[in-house]
Amino acid sequence: MDTEQCLNHQKRFFTDFAQAWQDRSDLNLYDGIDATADSLRLEISEVPDYILAYDKQAESELESYLQEGLVKWLAEYLPFFEISPNGIVMFGDWYHRRQFGVLDVWQRRIVQTNEEQRAIIPELQELSTDPDNYLQSQLNDLHNRIYEKADALKRELDASHSDDPEAPASAAADNERSRTQQKTRSTGFKNFFQDFMEGDDSEVAATNEAEHHDTKDLQQQYDEAKQTADQRYNQQQRQVQVESAVVRYEYQAVVAQYPSMKDFMQALNEMPARYMDSLKVKAGLATQSDKDGE
Repeated sequence: MDTEQCLNHQKRFFTDFAQAWQDRSDLNLYDGIDATADSLRLEISEVPDYILAYDKQAESELESYLQEGLVKWLAEYLPFFEISPNGIVMFGDWYHRRQFGVLDVWQRRIVQTNEEQRAIIPELQELSTDPDNYLQSQLNDLHNRIYEKADALKRELDASHSDDPEAPASAAADNERSRTQQKTRSTGFKNFFQDFMEGDDSEVAATNEAEHHDTKDLQQQYDEAKQTADQRYNQQQRQVQVESAVVRYEYQAVVAQYPSMKDFMQALNEMPARYMDSLKVKAGLATQSDKDGE
């Protein structure tokens, strides 16, 4: 394409786009945006800047207009979402409802912008696998996280209690036998071995006392860790119950509209194509396959 052809092509494009705006044809406006993104290899979000010469006021006006039609269509396609004028997508109308994402008018998609929003679908999928036990599963996970330290101390404490309780008694009996045997020896050797064995008795006693002290300290650590865990669990249990109830409301809203979570996710993925199909139907340009997709 030479310079003149290129300029003529550009002129036709802007003339057609201006006509689409004058006609308020959402279909032709989106077709112009998509065609420009493809031909210039631009991100679709960059196209309005290019078409409107980076005029932010004009871009905002075009976005607001296109959002109006998209939101109206979404009220039927995904009726459990509420969308604010600035494109915030909320899940449902119940108390403690969550933000699902943000409406991207140019892409005709709902975009999730943070980890909290991206966690919603996995939570719905988890609930869908076992709705009856979802809350208990969440409470079990909370318990395991909070009591991790206390449980580790409890295992260590149980291990210390499971040591052989006969060991100290056995050692004392051996010492007593040794002292008895020394009576048949000379006085000098008797005194020597008596002092030696008494020294052993002292070491054994000291060792037993240290072990007892360690066990006592371990018991105190466990008691403190469990008390702290009990307090944290009681504080957070109610929050988990509320969050689980919200997930259940969301799931019930989804399955009231779609047969399964798989169908819901497919609807989200196909949202741009389905919206363009609806615009073609409205303009009387739909093929039979477009009508079937509606």
